[in-house]
Amino acid sequence: MLKISSKKIFLLAFAILVLFIFAKFFSLLSFPDSSIVLEKGDPAIKLPAKNSLTQKFIANRDNLMKVEFLLSSEGIKFENKDQVKMQLADADCQNPICTGELKESFLGSSNLYEFSFSKVENSKDKTYCLIATFEPSDGKGKAIQFFVLENKSTEFMPENSTTGEKYATSLSIRPVYVNDNVWQDLSELNQRMSQYKPWFLKHYYLATISILFIVLSIATVIILIIL
Repeated sequence: MLKISSKKIFLLAFAILVLFIFAKFFSLLSFPDSSIVLEKGDPAIKLPAKNSLTQKFIANRDNLMKVEFLLSSEGIKFENKDQVKMQLADADCQNPICTGELKESFLGSSNLYEFSFSKVENSKDKTYCLIATFEPSDGKGKAIQFFVLENKSTEFMPENSTTGEKYATSLSIRPVYVNDNVWQDLSELNQRMSQYKPWFLKHYYLATISILFIVLSIATVIILIIL
């Protein structure tokens, strides 16, 4: 019978854990539009059960892959299996490009939710339409509440497409983007982390320190397992 030493088991478990951490890190690596600050405007827009809400926006970059929303804490409770079904459509809100659900953000605040989808490569300067449909698990007359921002353009007024009601304020949303490849993502991450930091924590210095920290941490754990 083949015997496997405990050290090999620990090394294998550690390798799997490291791979999982890196996979999760790169899956979450994305960049919200830095020109938009999400705010909790008042009053919030209510979306009743079985109703749909549309909101148009312009993408400022290519590779659009997510849209963040601020929802009131009095709104949806995903643990109750309520769903907000989402669509990303063209500027006329007629032809869906991507579909999915609104999910609570993995790393964000308790009010931050996100709609993720396959990246849209040539999205820069194009107008898109978000369509949110609230489907509660119990079918009762509940409503979710979207925080809003001051609306500066009538072209981007949100509308309840079920009732035809239009609102004078825009939803508090923020597009999120990625780059063409992982190296560009890491470069942008480095640039964003380098802002407002001393010279020895910028650019190549920061990248070198980060790589050394990761390598030395992994090496230390491996040595402790082997010894």
